[in-house]
Order: sequence, then structure tokens, then C-alpha cells
Amino acid sequence: MSASVKPPSYERPPFSISVKDPTAQLRELHLSFTPDFQRMNVELRLEVMRAYIASMLVQAKSTNDEAAQRGLMMVIELSEQLLPYIQSDSMPLQDTLVVEMGEAADGSSLDELLS
Repeated sequence: MSASVKPPSYERPPFSISVKDPTAQLRELHLSFTPDFQRMNVELRLEVMRAYIASMLVQAKSTNDEAAQRGLMMVIELSEQLLPYIQSDSMPLQDTLVVEMGEAADGSSLDELLS
């Protein structure tokens, strides 16, 4: 029996998130997939995303900090919403996704952002 080796992406998030505040009423999340994740095949990407979501759920359950927990849950929800696009290989992983939040957000759905 051979031991399975987890790819390095399991140890790091499959994407980075930065926060921008272009106005007082608008916050943007900029999500960029790592080069390692971009090079993976679809099946491995799905496995990595699901493992990432599972690890974030563990973190969210183990923290008593409400603000940290809200942030983790937001990232989990966003990650879960990305799964169908990763599975269908219909998302340009080299592009940065911008998710608008706040009063000034235009209400675009994730479907519209990825079209």
C-alpha cells in the first residue's frame, strides 16, 4: 500500500483575499487564485477547495471571537459558491474576482460577476 501525498495547496489557501474600501459605503473583496491552484486539474481543484472549506469550518467552530467567526463564515460561503464554477471549469482562474459588499454594492450576483 502506498502512502498518499497531499499537494502543497492543502497547506495553504487556494486563493488570497485582500480588502479594499473604495468609498465609505463600499467594501470590495479581491480574490486571486494561487498559481499552484491554477495549474491543478479540475478534480484536484475540487478536492483542495473542499478541504479548504472543511478546515475553515473547523476554525470557525473553534473560535470564540465573533468578528473572526463572521469573517470565516463569509469566506466559507464565498468558497462554497465558487465550487460549481470550479467543477465546470468555467471560471478564469488567472483573473482577480472582485466581490462588492455594503450599501453601495450594485447587487450583482456571483453568476453575473463570472459571466
